[in-house]
Amino acid sequence: IALPRELARNGLAASDVKPYALGRIVLWSASMDASKMTLESLLDPEITRIAIANPKHAPYGKRAEEALRASGLWEKVEPKLVYGENIAQTAQFVQTGNAQVGILALSLAINPELAAKGGYWLIPDKLHEPLEQGFIVTKRAAGNALAKQFADYMDSESARAASSPAKASAGRGGEPPMTLTDGDLQAIWLTLRLAGIVTAILLVVGTPIAWWLARSKAWWKGPVGAVVALPLVLPPSVLGFYLLLAMGPHGPVGRLTGALGIGPLPFTFWGLVAGSVFYSLPFMVQPLQTAFEAIGDRPLEAAATLRASPLDAFFTVAVPLALPGFLTASVLTFAHTVGEFGVVLMIGGNLPGATRVASVLIYDHVEALEYTQANNLAAVMLIFSFLVLLALFASRPNPKKGGLP
Repeated sequence: IALPRELARNGLAASDVKPYALGRIVLWSASMDASKMTLESLLDPEITRIAIANPKHAPYGKRAEEALRASGLWEKVEPKLVYGENIAQTAQFVQTGNAQVGILALSLAINPELAAKGGYWLIPDKLHEPLEQGFIVTKRAAGNALAKQFADYMDSESARAASSPAKASAGRGGEPPMTLTDGDLQAIWLTLRLAGIVTAILLVVGTPIAWWLARSKAWWKGPVGAVVALPLVLPPSVLGFYLLLAMGPHGPVGRLTGALGIGPLPFTFWGLVAGSVFYSLPFMVQPLQTAFEAIGDRPLEAAATLRASPLDAFFTVAVPLALPGFLTASVLTFAHTVGEFGVVLMIGGNLPGATRVASVLIYDHVEALEYTQANNLAAVMLIFSFLVLLALFASRPNPKKGGLP
């Protein structure tokens, strides 16, 4: 409830802060019977890893730290602690066996995916501050009918009943094996559409860049090549962060799109396209550059002796000889865009039907502990990626049969 209160203090609220649920924390383990444990059990030498959410920014992690400190155990178990970025990732650490025990939210411990593996021990709430969950209606959403409807529901008895442990565990059975939901299919289609558009744009943009890099002897060829290859080594979150700033309403790209009447690009499909073009650029340029360099000067010189202009020589000589490079570059660009995560998550906003691509939806499924759905979608993407690469390798000419290398 701290965030709604902070928004209210900053004058952004159009309603009072209203609590709707009270969270509890528990000990849970996938490999041990946590129902027979207490906090003192964490001192057991056999327990070498204890997962909690990061106390610096996760409310459940903060409450876990408070409970351990109140029990006089914090300093003793701190060397064993591993931190999840949020409570869902903390549960993943324990469920996958990378931590023997975790301090989780009760709502996760009663989730069928976790409850089937073991019991839990409810940590006394007197050991930590209350974990109040609350909401406000912001001034920006005050006139929105959907926001009002949602707020009215959250303030109702039915919503409070649905937040109780008995209700929270009901009706959350897993999906049948190897089925895809409508949301999964929507994300797959959006992913393929994004990858196709980005590949087409980069064929147009990347080809002249690759040709220049292959043929130029200018001193600044090196810096340009380094800039093009930068996404290969730059963390996606770094590139996504700077793209978010640049395309935002106060960034240079954002000001330009605003002046053109297009509006800000972040959290739109075309914002994903723009970010993906930057992120996948080296996967188009480098194979093409290698293919152009392999051609050498002699075929182009021969074309020149036949009075072919540089443009004619490019399209009639260089492009046909570099066709394997074009195929490799297109497939790699398409496949790399399909698998993007960091950049699209930073600038996409995870909007269903608009920016929620397959990689982000898999992450959502895992965060919600919907491992069956995550496995189904991940398996489809794995098979698709394998088939794409198989087609690429199968289409390469065999040098022993006289094909191009």
